[in-house]
Amino acid sequence: MCTEALAGEVAVVQEIGTKDWIRIQLVGDDYEGWTDRKQWFFFHAGAAKHIGAKYFRVQSPVSPWLRPDGAVLQLPAGSIVSLGDDHSTWSLAGNDLSPLFPLDDVFQAHQSPLDAAQAFIGSPYRWGGRSVWGMDCSGLIQLAYVLCGKKLPRDASQQALKGGLIHWVNRSPGDLVFFKNVSGGITHVGILKTLDTIIHAAGEVRLDAMKEDGIWRDQTKTHSISCIRRID
Repeated sequence: MCTEALAGEVAVVQEIGTKDWIRIQLVGDDYEGWTDRKQWFFFHAGAAKHIGAKYFRVQSPVSPWLRPDGAVLQLPAGSIVSLGDDHSTWSLAGNDLSPLFPLDDVFQAHQSPLDAAQAFIGSPYRWGGRSVWGMDCSGLIQLAYVLCGKKLPRDASQQALKGGLIHWVNRSPGDLVFFKNVSGGITHVGILKTLDTIIHAAGEVRLDAMKEDGIWRDQTKTHSISCIRRID
């Protein structure tokens, strides 16, 4: 899996393959990949938005929504649902939804990407994942920024090109720290919780010690630092 599309996100079909395979490009970050067409709701570009409808991103790690056929959809943070012009009807992919969770909790905005990242501590690691059920390092960071209304590229190497470089002595909570492999390539990213701790996805979304040379866990250095960046 190269990435994960969250419920309600929009993609453009780039190529039609054999059987049910289609190659798509996500509108949110331009990421491309192959997917099963049965997992998507299709519409023409001109009908993408209903007049008067408003769109909202789910903020809580997961929330249950009832569909008319009795199915309970567990929508992860970052999912997009729409509210009709009657201000009472919620929908997703052409289906009406009824929230089974207090709306104030579902849509309570995060104060910062750091605040959002902390909500996912304990979530399992999954390569390409972007949800509470499994996420990789850059997926965690991208989602944390998305929940605060900020766009960020999908991969750590792309994210490392954003923002301004920060020297170690000038670091602050919320700064992004990037890590390199033996060849010097960017392979990992996390977000500083304090000056000496970092939230990152490695095995699970976890909190580890941060030192000037990298991430340390149980007296062992697990990742070597490359740079620190601050993204406003």
